Amino acid sequence: MRRRLSPTSGFGAVVAMAGVGFAPMLASAQVPMPVSFESVQALPRRAPDREYPYGDSPSQRVRVWLAGSPTAPAPVVVLLHGGCWLSQYGVDHIEPLASALASEGFAVWAPEYRRIGEPGGGWPGTLEDVASAIDLLRSEDTGLDLERVVFVGHSAGGHLALWAAARGAFDPTHPQYRAAPLVPRGVIGLASITDLAAYAALGSGCPTMVAQLLGGTPDTQAARYLAASPAALPHPVPVVLIQGARDAIVPPSQARALPWARVRLVEGAEHFDVIHPGTVAFPMLLEELRSLTSARPSGGSPSAPPPR
Repeated sequence: MRRRLSPTSGFGAVVAMAGVGFAPMLASAQVPMPVSFESVQALPRRAPDREYPYGDSPSQRVRVWLAGSPTAPAPVVVLLHGGCWLSQYGVDHIEPLASALASEGFAVWAPEYRRIGEPGGGWPGTLEDVASAIDLLRSEDTGLDLERVVFVGHSAGGHLALWAAARGAFDPTHPQYRAAPLVPRGVIGLASITDLAAYAALGSGCPTMVAQLLGGTPDTQAARYLAASPAALPHPVPVVLIQGARDAIVPPSQARALPWARVRLVEGAEHFDVIHPGTVAFPMLLEELRSLTSARPSGGSPSAPPPR
């Protein structure tokens, strides 16, 4: 039975140039690539329409953007932010993309979750938070079209989106198994981390956070890597990866780690170009979202690994 939840009152502070008259910078502007993280942070965004808690931590919240001028129940994008799973990078930097997607007719469900550096972050809290935030969507009565849900994630959030999309095929022995999780129409990774062991082996920077996330290396925590890495999991829904050809933070080899995925390589793009609504990557994202939400539900590729 679905229950009505009350949005948290008082939420809706404008982060930058939000509110009445918001007009996102769309891909037709042809923003030159590459773009920096700082330029993404500085983009205008619309304030979220609602916020819902799913736990007691300040990080256990979901921000919601309703579709602009919907004529029918809107399809839903579950949008998971990246940031190396670290607490200093939050959902705020993905708000310009959320605003742009809402202006294109999608409702956006953007979870915050506990991350490395805060109590409960890492294994298993980060993964459990993502699962809880997504499953809350079915308990919330807003008139959204729950038959047309697509998961989208960037970087470390791409890892989480791919992991979450696989939950419908988890074996009951999987440590994060839950009966009847929300299963999307498909999942889209934007510069996604797909193979945790291979990514950790890359060395300095964000790859060093994999061991922090899982509490050890592939040698010391082999079972956790198998339970958390998209490359080791079944994929019961279509997978699309939009990848910058010049991305040095999450290199194209990560997109090649999922041979059953549809890969769209963005020439000239680096890591943050794929979440900027003004680059050529944004119409690619819209095209894939519209394809997935208009098509009949279908299973994933038969080449995906067997359930674990």
